[in-house]
Parts: sequence; structure tokens; C-alpha cells
Amino acid sequence: MSENVNFPGARRAGAYVETEDVPDVVPAAPVQARDAAAVEDEAIVEPSWEPSAEVSAAAPTVTTHESEGAAVPASPRGGGAMSVPAPAEVEEDHEPVEPAVEGLRGFLNRVTAGVFKLGPSVREGDTRALVAAQEGFEALIRQSAWTRGVGVLVANKKGTAGKTPTAISLGGVIAAIRGGSVAIGEAADDRGQLAYRAEGEPQLGMGELVANIGAVRTQAQLRGYTVTQTSFASVIGSTPKWRAPLTRQNVLDVAAIVDEHFTVRVWDTGNQYSSGPFSAAVDTSDVLVIPTMNSMDSVFDALELLEFLKAQGGDAARLAETAIVVRLSDGRPEFKAARVKKYFMDQGITEDRIYSLPFDAHIAERGALTLDKLAPATRQALTAVAAGVVAQLNVNVFEKDQQQQIDEGEKR
Repeated sequence: MSENVNFPGARRAGAYVETEDVPDVVPAAPVQARDAAAVEDEAIVEPSWEPSAEVSAAAPTVTTHESEGAAVPASPRGGGAMSVPAPAEVEEDHEPVEPAVEGLRGFLNRVTAGVFKLGPSVREGDTRALVAAQEGFEALIRQSAWTRGVGVLVANKKGTAGKTPTAISLGGVIAAIRGGSVAIGEAADDRGQLAYRAEGEPQLGMGELVANIGAVRTQAQLRGYTVTQTSFASVIGSTPKWRAPLTRQNVLDVAAIVDEHFTVRVWDTGNQYSSGPFSAAVDTSDVLVIPTMNSMDSVFDALELLEFLKAQGGDAARLAETAIVVRLSDGRPEFKAARVKKYFMDQGITEDRIYSLPFDAHIAERGALTLDKLAPATRQALTAVAAGVVAQLNVNVFEKDQQQQIDEGEKR
């Protein structure tokens, strides 16, 4: 893979303006310092890296001021993008660039005791930008808050599209940054691979939880059916024993009890869209994440999912309209990234919601996934994806709850 690494989300400033219509947590967003076409292929990390996340955290449309780098979130659906004039003193607020501390420039700065104040090299500047981007992503993930449990749906009709690794890794990154309170559950008719790809060997799992759901009232009881990962995420998979196929009501019941005791719930789904468990997973989710390999069979099944959800209307259509795509690589021959992205963009998925993860040998091993064993570039890319998911949660949860309040008001 020869694509440039691109983290446009690193360039979006933290300044923003709160509005009454938008949640007070605003995703990191790119500072549009020049035309988007010029930024598209620009790398802000060392060119020796494999492609990580290509775009920033997903966010509503913004209007930015190039001179100040302030990003203003768009109002919820139906409202246009808002623009705030740049304050007159904005230039005085810019922090000066710190002198170089690495390489020859840093050496000269040190030996001259500050007489020389050489700026950082391109490499050092890129490293600083990456660090700043990661810190911004982590702050967004850690500080976002909701007044209820929120759900993330990981889905693609195609088997081996990377659903289970994505669910475990994405949920793990969010849990590691937030300090836990993330549950990753299996929402498939038959026993899947979630428990196998997770750390540990579950003594009790989804089948047992469904059978005993009426007796589960506390977090301690619920955790008895989970396996805690080194990321602090809690996985509810299936034991190696056969379990009865899940029903729609089973998934609804599990979602209800999980949301009482966890902040974020990630569903690892099966391949049958018409099944009861899948429809329940859709109904209990706020953001859709579509993992796909860079192959036509995987991409076309993902596109079919988008069409299916749009046809359902309502909240299902919202999931499709705001979906986040994660392109993975398993080392096999691939179609060009531009072609893959075009298919999704033709379906309304904006380029800032299409990410790429580099090939990672630990994921390719097809064994238990441990967050700390992922390559640094993969971990950084996943952090960008997680920030995009959380940013989209901030928007979708707000809009979904607002719509629910309106619907309830009309029924009275």
C-alpha cells in the first residue's frame, strides 16, 4: 500500500463556539489552511509509515476561519452552517512555535544556550502535529458525555470483512482512554468469533446471560457473563458450547441491562440483515461503523447494507447517512483506494468519514487480540477512528433524543 498517511483531524483547532442546538463536546477537526484538494494527499507523519487514518474525526459540516483556525459546528439537521467572525486579537493569541529540540537544529539550539532559536525540521514538526492530534482525539473520547448508554453498530454482510477485530479494537481503544465502561457484545443468531478473538476464556457468555437475564440486576452480576480485557473493555461473547440462536427480544433485553451499567455498547453483528438479532442491534445503536477489506465483494456487501438501512427509514436511515467506513488490509491484493472510496462517496458517505487501517500482523494472526500488541501506527489510526465515532455519537445521540422528545410530545 502506497497511500500517504493523512490525519486532517490533527489540524482542527480546539476553539469552538457553543450553541444551544449542539452538544458541548466538539470533535477535533482539520484547519483548512488551504484548498481541500491540496490537503488530500498531504502526510503529516513520517512517510515510512503505512497508511493510518486518512481523515479526521467525523463531524457535522463546519465553517472555518483560516486566519484563526476555529471550527464552528453546524446546527442540527435543518440548520445551516454557522460562521463566527474572527476576533481582532486572534493573532496575539497564537502561541509561538517552540524551537527545535531534535536533530542538528536541536543540537545547535542547545550548544548555543538559546542564542540560536532554530525552528523544528519538517520531520520534527510532523511528529509534534501527530502528538497534538492524538492528544486532541483522546481528549474528545475521554471528555464526551451522554445522559444514557450509547450504542455502536459494527456491521457488514460480508464474512471476513473485519467486523470482530474492529469491534474489539475500537471498543478497546475507547475503553482504554475512558477508563472502562465499554461493553462489546455479540448480536448474531448463532455463536460467532467474538469470544475467540478476545482475551481470556469465558466461563459464562451470551447464551447464559440470555437464559438468566431476569435474575441480573447489578453490575457485579452482569460482569459475571463478561471477560475483562487488558484495555478494560468487557466482552460478552459465547462460550465454546452450543447456544440456542438469539432472538430479537434477546438482543433488546441484553442491550437494556448493559446500558444500565455501561456507558458505551459495541455490537459485533452477524451476516443476516433480515434476522431478529440484527434488527434489534440496529434499533439499539446510535452510530454505524462499516469495516471492509479493499476488495469488491466486501465493498459491495457494505454498500448493500447502506441501501438496506436507508430503505428502513427513521433511525436506521440515520445510521446509514452518518456511517463511518473503516478500510482494513489483510495483506492480499487490493483494489485502488480511490476506487473503493468513490463507491462509498457515491452512497453519500463523505470522505471525512472514510478511514484506513494499515496492515497489522497481530490482527492477521486471527487469534486473541490485545490492544498493546498492535503496531503503533495501527493504534494511532484506531484512536482517530474512535474519535470519529465519538464525535458522530455526540451528534446522533443529540438528534435522536431530540426527535424522540418531539414524537412523544405529538402523541400527548
